[in-house]
Amino acid sequence: MSELPVYQVTARKWRPMRFADVVGQDHITTTLQNAITRGRIHHAYVFTGPRGVGKTTCARILARALNCTNRHGTEPCNACDSCRDMIDGRSVDIIEIDGASNNSVDDIRKIRDNAKYAPLTGSYKMYIIDEVHMLSTAAFNALLKTLEEPPAYLIFVFATTEIHKVPATILSRCQRFDYRRMEIDTIVRQLRYIASKEDITIDEDSLIAVARKADGSMRDSQSIFDQVVSFCGTTITYANVASALHLIDIEFYFALGEAIRNHDVAAMFAMSRQVLSRGYDLQDCLVGLLEHFRNILTVLSTQSTALIDASSVYLDKYTAEAQLFTRADVLRIMNLIAQGEQVLRANPPQPRIRFEFTLIQLASMDSTVDLGRVLATLEKSNPLPSTRPPAASLAASQARSQPSAQRMVPLAVKVSPHPVAAPVNVSSLSPGNLVARWPAAVEAMPESLAFVKGAVRQAGLLEVDFSEVGLTLRPSAGVVYERLADRLEALKQHLSDFYGVTLAVRLAPPMAEPPTVAPSGAPQPLAEDETLLPIEQKLISMFRAQKVVTGQAQP
Repeated sequence: MSELPVYQVTARKWRPMRFADVVGQDHITTTLQNAITRGRIHHAYVFTGPRGVGKTTCARILARALNCTNRHGTEPCNACDSCRDMIDGRSVDIIEIDGASNNSVDDIRKIRDNAKYAPLTGSYKMYIIDEVHMLSTAAFNALLKTLEEPPAYLIFVFATTEIHKVPATILSRCQRFDYRRMEIDTIVRQLRYIASKEDITIDEDSLIAVARKADGSMRDSQSIFDQVVSFCGTTITYANVASALHLIDIEFYFALGEAIRNHDVAAMFAMSRQVLSRGYDLQDCLVGLLEHFRNILTVLSTQSTALIDASSVYLDKYTAEAQLFTRADVLRIMNLIAQGEQVLRANPPQPRIRFEFTLIQLASMDSTVDLGRVLATLEKSNPLPSTRPPAASLAASQARSQPSAQRMVPLAVKVSPHPVAAPVNVSSLSPGNLVARWPAAVEAMPESLAFVKGAVRQAGLLEVDFSEVGLTLRPSAGVVYERLADRLEALKQHLSDFYGVTLAVRLAPPMAEPPTVAPSGAPQPLAEDETLLPIEQKLISMFRAQKVVTGQAQP
């Protein structure tokens, strides 16, 4: 009976045999090569990172390089007896241990006892413990002493995907190397190289689909590549890859995006039924849709497709699709998709209804309104007075710097008489916005509010407190209070027209009641030695008044 040909999977057949063959981990291979060149070999290493990124491979290359009898620089020759023994798995100096099945104290005790013996052929004896995080706490403690003070010829290499489970006492005795996830471009280049060596024809879309399915693992990508080759043969197209891996076509996501843009709820029900009839995973569908809108957001934010992993045909489609969405809408869409995916991840009852509900929410979502554009439109349709003097920048900056929400500002501010362009409506009722333009609002008062303008210009007659909703007028005398009360409605209308928003204008009574005249009292002339208060002097000068002495009976 003839023997069947021996088949070796791609992940083993194309496993790197030299440091130069390792892809995507240059920061680690360079460090290890420099350590070999300078003779700075540490006694313990921890290699951590995702699955299938080269942790065990680098450990084996390091072991061969240290014990190679015909080393080329820092690279092993892979041809001498020492290298061949390690490649064939019969070396007694390089021991690989599975931490998941050898995790007891007795297993570590055997390692500790065998570590006393020097290597037979090479310069170093190395223990490579894979999945070291599976060791028990007692096993880790039993390893501490040997790990801290090992013989000069002994090296430990620990590989793990869950570094947080390794005790700090172990990590502190090792050099730690963090392996990176493989980029899609790196995986695509390696798969393209393998396909060219294997005489396999595969298009760019298929390579990207396989790399994306691998989720950053080179070993997973090569296993998926073997599966695709078994299904398609030596000529691989994207349609066959999608069928073999049960992938959702990118065109389906573009159709979903069109239904969302057109608010087509009926189409969402039809597409949901299509997903279920084809047997697609609902959570994977939402993850793919989330990535689809991520690509659109990338184009909107960077005006480029450099950060999108897709073929040139779909890059052009993403560029065109991005012009049909706004960034605010895409952010809201991605938020809804993420919420729906999180619900499906919890494996709830009736996942179909949850999935359809997410799609219907997306189709029913209203477009985001840009408030800036709305205000600009309102400004054009309702023009404000064409001229106004500029606000005093010093008073505005002082008002904005005050910490309290309600700011009291001096009103006797000199305003330039030169008119400028029409005022722009305030975007929000904030004290800072109101204070900054208050001097200009005073200067623009009409003749009917001449008294208000005069009271503002006379320091001490009127104070104004600005708040989040408007302003409060605080006159210092009763007569000013009465005159302002007569013109309060006209003042409200003027301020609303000037600021472009409706303001609340409140008139507060003066702190002290205005002086009253006795029933039989009459104005009395001032005594020569009587001193007037500043407010009294201003009132007399403004209204040509005389002081009235109250509480005294007149003859």
